[in-house]
Amino acid sequence: MQMVIFGAGASFDSAPTYPPETDIPTGDRINQYHRPPLANQLFQDRPTYAATIERFRECLPIVDQLRSLKGETLEAALQELQAEAEHYPRRLQQLAAVRYYLQDIIRQGCAAWGSVTRGVTNYRRLLDQIERAHRRDEPVCLVTFNYDTLLEEALSDFDLDIRDFRDYTQKHPFYRVFKVHGSVNWARILRNKIQSQNPTNPELVSHEWIRRAAELELTDEYVLSPAGQPTAIVGGRPAFPAIAIPVERGKSFECPAGQIEELKALLPEISKVRVIGWRATEEHFLDLLKVHVRTALRSVPSFRLHVVAGDQKDAEEARVRICRAIQCRQSDTISESGRGFTAFMQEEAKKFFGVMEP
Repeated sequence: MQMVIFGAGASFDSAPTYPPETDIPTGDRINQYHRPPLANQLFQDRPTYAATIERFRECLPIVDQLRSLKGETLEAALQELQAEAEHYPRRLQQLAAVRYYLQDIIRQGCAAWGSVTRGVTNYRRLLDQIERAHRRDEPVCLVTFNYDTLLEEALSDFDLDIRDFRDYTQKHPFYRVFKVHGSVNWARILRNKIQSQNPTNPELVSHEWIRRAAELELTDEYVLSPAGQPTAIVGGRPAFPAIAIPVERGKSFECPAGQIEELKALLPEISKVRVIGWRATEEHFLDLLKVHVRTALRSVPSFRLHVVAGDQKDAEEARVRICRAIQCRQSDTISESGRGFTAFMQEEAKKFFGVMEP
């Protein structure tokens, strides 16, 4: 069984017509501003980002800290802010505002990027190659850490139109989709009651949730959230964006527990892993691989891993982290590509997918 893991680098380099290197030489600000961001770019001074920051002004005091990283990662900066929230309650409000900010910029960014790509994406080409090579009556696991819906949009052309949470893992003949850090169109139902004088206004209620961040009671019920407005009310019920704050340590999954259990059940059958744009720094997911994919190594004669990243250093580091977690053997086939998603799809994918399948 095969698994493909997507990280931020996959969406960042998702348009073959406009690979990242076209932004700077041509001075193409439209593509540069609309391109899905890497983690450290989430608070860039882009026009749409600045407008969203003004909407969710509760996060204004921490924006400069998240822009001027000075060698550290965004995850490290957010980790520090999250740790401070234990003794400084206003941090909880600011981090709640960050969730709304992330939801809004990624939502808008997906729409804007779609107007640039016109649907021509590496996600679609990759799914086409997977389907072409798929010969067995077995699942294909697609795991993404991205909040955007670029993967779902591509899947809609391959007979998977997601309208319900069950559709992610139970609707398609072989695709099983796991969004382990949440999504811009997901919400979690709250136990809290709305106190706003205008309880049907999502904009006002979202600021109520930010203000009351310390007292929010999140349930384990996930629902799909309509686009175009902040996630504060879904189907008349109080709700909050189901998006994981990107931090370095102590990360948890932001998706239905049942889906994680489904993933755990599939992992021992995995014999081929393709990683695209994922840095492999999420310890909670590496722990899953450590426990469940190691089991697979005992029963398959050869395990195959290929890592695609934007540069060779990132590819090597991700490969090392994954191999350390699952304890790759000398007999396993381990490879990497350090030139990005577009270069991989245009130059290597067709041959690679032919080789990777028995």
